[in-house]
Amino acid sequence: MNPRYLGFGFLHFFFSAVGQTFFIGLFVAEMTAQFDWEENTFAGLYSTVTLVAAFLLPVIGRQIDRGRVRYVSTAVGLALLVGAALLAWSPSFALVAVGLFIVRCGGQGVLPLIGSTTIGRYFEARRGRALSLSLLGLSVAEVVLPPVVTYAILAYGFGTVWALAGGAVLVVFLPAVWLLVRRYDDFQRADTVAKAQLQAGGAPIAIGGATSWSRTQVLRDRRFQLLVPIFLFIPFVFTGLVFNQSVIAAERGFSAELMAYGLSAYGLVRVVFLLFGGDLIDRLGPATLLRFALMPAVVGLLLLLFVPYGWVVPVFFGLFGASAGTDAVMMPALWAERYGPRYLGSIKSTVRLFVVVSSAAAPIVFSYGLRWGVEAWLGVLVGYGLLCFLLAWVEYSGVVTQRTDA
Repeated sequence: MNPRYLGFGFLHFFFSAVGQTFFIGLFVAEMTAQFDWEENTFAGLYSTVTLVAAFLLPVIGRQIDRGRVRYVSTAVGLALLVGAALLAWSPSFALVAVGLFIVRCGGQGVLPLIGSTTIGRYFEARRGRALSLSLLGLSVAEVVLPPVVTYAILAYGFGTVWALAGGAVLVVFLPAVWLLVRRYDDFQRADTVAKAQLQAGGAPIAIGGATSWSRTQVLRDRRFQLLVPIFLFIPFVFTGLVFNQSVIAAERGFSAELMAYGLSAYGLVRVVFLLFGGDLIDRLGPATLLRFALMPAVVGLLLLLFVPYGWVVPVFFGLFGASAGTDAVMMPALWAERYGPRYLGSIKSTVRLFVVVSSAAAPIVFSYGLRWGVEAWLGVLVGYGLLCFLLAWVEYSGVVTQRTDA
């Protein structure tokens, strides 16, 4: 395995923290107070720019397939620098909105897309392992940055911290991109990766004589259509549950501290399965593992539904973390294995659009669903999980064939 390319992937996931929810959430109180906003102003702005950024991802995804990835990463890094500067020093609501849009689109959206696309399309034999090691970049950021950033905001103010974040992109991220990927590396371009794999005797996926699926062909593929509810399950359910955790805790008699311990269990177990799930995927294949990946999450929902005791909270979150960690490695490996390397950026950006829209809708859907009662809504979620389990087996069995017409 090439350590330079793994470092490239790790770097993109680590610096994606600049636009991730856990990072931006640390600034909410200070920025709201500084600009004298209403309590929900930041939340509304955040949701709006997130949705707008998501709809731009399919356009950006094409550039990952067409251009040299070193130049694409550089453009995104420079954009993040501008976004961080706007958030650090802008005096107006409009420019803050632009800055927040840039860091959400570039950080939360494009950098992970570049990292998972380039790693997924380049590595074949150890694809799962390579994706696991790269994805650890975000996990490291989630562990290291919150306490450091919280202290820095209290000590120096949010503007200084945003300026430091932009400075880190300039001093660390951009030079590292050019050092880790050389000018004429096959790793840089989707077409050269596809050509090299074909010449090496890889097994192409033949659709009308092509070695890779286009985005249009993927969207028309009946087996992909079966997968949509499956890959939306983890982000939709987890976002909705976490957003409404106070409602669930109040109705079940759980304390806020217990829910916090549960989230810690989720993070710990997710990292473990993220780290070791890659080897499992390399042994079994992502298509095989797809049938079982959501089972821990569904079992966790069943326990949360029927067990009224406090110990169920960390157990539920731990089981959900097992599915989430496996899913984070499995789905990128599945897209690369099934649809080939050439148009992987376009395909994954479209998948990401679906995920972001479902995550944005989850808090609203859950707020209405929980009006039926926690037990009733948990029953609906268990049904959704069982449906995904059935769809995975139907998809794997080949009963529904691939549609190859363009």
